[in-house]
Amino acid sequence: MSRCAGLATIAGLICVGAVVIIAVSAATEPEPQPTPPRVYSSCLAADSKPMSAGDDPCGGR
Repeated sequence: MSRCAGLATIAGLICVGAVVIIAVSAATEPEPQPTPPRVYSSCLAADSKPMSAGDDPCGGR
């Protein structure tokens, strides 16, 4: 085998190896998870009774 043919073979194998590595890494990449819904916590969220304007909605909690 001539020196040029040997170098071409090695270069080809390196390129094939790089393509295989890229393909495997792309295939094993985890799919992005959907963002979870936001949960808002507030003392106002649990109030079901009407309150007068001067009452503190978070009082005592």
